Amino acid sequence: MRELQSIAFIPDGNRRYARKMGITYSEAYQKGFERAKDALLKWGEKYRGLGIKEVTFWALSTENLRRDPSELNLLFSYLRKYLKDALESNELEGYDVKVNFVGRLHLLPKDIQELIKRTMERFDTGSYTINVALAYGGRAELLDAFKALASSGREFNEENLREFLYVKTYPDLIIRTSGTIRTSGFLPWQATYSEWYFSKKLWPEFDETEFDKAVEDYFSRERRFGR
Repeated sequence: MRELQSIAFIPDGNRRYARKMGITYSEAYQKGFERAKDALLKWGEKYRGLGIKEVTFWALSTENLRRDPSELNLLFSYLRKYLKDALESNELEGYDVKVNFVGRLHLLPKDIQELIKRTMERFDTGSYTINVALAYGGRAELLDAFKALASSGREFNEENLREFLYVKTYPDLIIRTSGTIRTSGFLPWQATYSEWYFSKKLWPEFDETEFDKAVEDYFSRERRFGR
């Protein structure tokens, strides 16, 4: 069976879900965060069966930071809640998980930066890795990597550049929800030969059955890596 070691999600469609269901953004984001918890943790047994060792989740883009302050405050309130829950409960302990937060984290509120630091320090080893991209943009990632490599004085080549990327692995499969067929600059270096699956489901509707469809579609393809 072909390998499927690393996957990534663009969880799109929370606000459209609110309009579709006639509920508030707050209710929709709560459902979206709960779905993220499923995708990152509760489906772990399925991931282990498939050989998946790493999941990257794009939670907040640099463009999202320009949204209305009231909506951002809502998002940040849920992020605080789930970070505090991770630190105060023992729920993550049973998942053997390493947690990374990547992006321009300095753009986030100071208290969230501190919660992120504490979370990464507590969950710094594990056989299963979660990367959460916050204040992330693909162009920003490349620009930051280029600057860091230039400052390092090391030779400018692909291998050295990879060391300065936010995410250093290459996802086999990237899933975007909501029916939008666009990459939005997600992992532009790493996703060169990734397989993409565009689900018509809005993110709060994306369930394990839909994930199985994405995996089935992935294994039906022939990956050539440009050869």
